[in-house]
Amino acid sequence: MIDIILIVLIALSFIYLVYMVAKKFPRLTNVNVESLPETKTQRQKDQILKNRLERSWQEIWSKVQDTSSPVQDKFNDFFRQNYQKLKTIEKDLRRRSHEQMTSNVAKSQAVSDMIVEAKQFLNDEEYQKAEDLLLDALSMDERNIDAYKLLAEVYRERKEYVQAKETLEYLLQLTQNEDAAVYYSLADIAKERGNLKQAEEDYLKSISLSDDNHWYFLSLAELYVDLDDQVKALETAQKALGLSPNNPKILDFLINLSIIMSDKELALQYLDKLKEVNPENNKIADFTQRIDELN
Repeated sequence: MIDIILIVLIALSFIYLVYMVAKKFPRLTNVNVESLPETKTQRQKDQILKNRLERSWQEIWSKVQDTSSPVQDKFNDFFRQNYQKLKTIEKDLRRRSHEQMTSNVAKSQAVSDMIVEAKQFLNDEEYQKAEDLLLDALSMDERNIDAYKLLAEVYRERKEYVQAKETLEYLLQLTQNEDAAVYYSLADIAKERGNLKQAEEDYLKSISLSDDNHWYFLSLAELYVDLDDQVKALETAQKALGLSPNNPKILDFLINLSIIMSDKELALQYLDKLKEVNPENNKIADFTQRIDELN
């Protein structure tokens, strides 16, 4: 801004200088140089013009400085005052931003603490306290996925399957239908309500989103037993074992299924594996007796 003002003033000064020179030029040309030697005539004429130009320029520049000095001072005062205002506004914005961030952090921590406490109430079967606490948490953070999942679990434990299903379906909207755990919970609810085909569909969706979770495969295998599809149950359980080769629960399931299918060789294979990974398992003796009874 200062540079622009000075440039304008200098331009105006130059125009004024040209005007003054043009106005006084006839006088300069009337200087009597006829009596001077010809060799000095041009040099002295040039010097006279130069001196007059220098004096005119100094007068003009002095006026420019006198004129611009108050403007400069006023501008500097204006700039300093407004600069301080801007700095004050900036500090206030930073303070508010910090307070907001601190508030958000505190709120997030409070919600996390409430979820932890609600889990404890759920474990202690104090379902009403767990529900009240989770609803309070969701009033502070209405998109908290963990709180919704735990709330659905509370409803399941209270056999309030409609509320549990509605909560999980809302969760699917929040997660753009890409949360494997939500489909897994929906499958469990469908199974508990006797809707086995719907349970199968939801288990398959959970597996499609997370095909490295052995529990999803094992749950689906257990469902196939309920659907009386032993072949699919075996294939699915074997996939679960492939993901968790030393899992006693999967081996337990495969031994039981092999016995149901009267496949003695397969049952012994999985029993040997169980003895290897969990030799103290108290089911080994019972499995051994049941396998021996197979033809």
